[in-house]
This record gives sequence, structure tokens and C-alpha cells, in this order.
Amino acid sequence: MPVFEITKILPCQLDAAWEAVVDFPSRTIHSDQYRRADLPDGEEPMPGHRILLHIGRDRFTSIITAAQKPSSLSHRTIGPGFWAEYSYRIRLCDERDPGYTNEDFGSAFLVIRAEYGGWLGSLIAKLRPGACRRYLEDELAAIVSASESVPAEPVPDNQPDEQQSSGESDANA
Repeated sequence: MPVFEITKILPCQLDAAWEAVVDFPSRTIHSDQYRRADLPDGEEPMPGHRILLHIGRDRFTSIITAAQKPSSLSHRTIGPGFWAEYSYRIRLCDERDPGYTNEDFGSAFLVIRAEYGGWLGSLIAKLRPGACRRYLEDELAAIVSASESVPAEPVPDNQPDEQQSSGESDANA
């Protein structure tokens, strides 16, 4: 069975990496290829839940086969003559990881693996490996982008006035 794999040190800790991996709807924001991605059975991934994907011209319904927060998620798409399984493994990065520097200490390391099976899935992976790798690269790009997004923090009530008065004093200076 053809297998494709891609890895990356993410600029966040394990919990934030998990959130980026399981937030399929945000893929539409963070990747040009994703036209739609929904979790109709709830946002918390659980085995048996569906992921509805619309990637480029293709539409898939994938079923979550395993979910262990914050370390692993797998989902499988099955069609006539093919299946594709995507697995995500998240762990703390260390000095053995490609591209590791001391600045990455405490960051998450992500491994995404795509496996294709069935007569049609194996044929597609053999004849169109570039397309299979692009799906994987688009998936990684969307997750990396989501992991780099910083959630907005509430602004204290007195801060805007302080900024405004300091802005006024800067303008008057």
C-alpha cells in the first residue's frame, strides 16, 4: 500500500497543535484547496464521527477511526475500489527532529501520514503521486497556518483610553 508522510515542527505547544489538527472547518480559511470542511457530528473528534471534505473538485466523507487528545487522530475515506487513511501524530519535538533548534524547545512535532489502498487507491497513488503529496502538503500548510494564529485576548476597559491619551500626547509632541 502506498504511503506518503510529511513532518514539521509547529510553532506552538501540544494542546494548540491538537486544536489546529482537529479544527477541520478552519482549513477553508488557511488553505486555498479546501472549499469546505465540516464536522456534522460535533466539534470534539470521536471515533465514528464524520468529516465532510470538499477539496478542490473532490468531495469526501471521512470517518474518524481513532482520536486520542492531544497526541493522535486518524480518519478514513472509503469509496468504490479505494480507501485513504490520514493519520496525525503530535508529540514534543526534540533534537533528533529535522530543523530542530534550541528555540523549538517545548514546541510540538507533527507527523502526517497518508496511506492509500484498494485497487483504485493504489493505482491513484502510483500514477498520481504528485497529487497525493500535494494533498498532504496542503493539509500541513493549513495546520501550520492555524497553529500560528494567535487567539485574540480581551482588552481591559481602561487600556483604550490610555492608548488614546498616549496617542494624543504623541501627536502633540
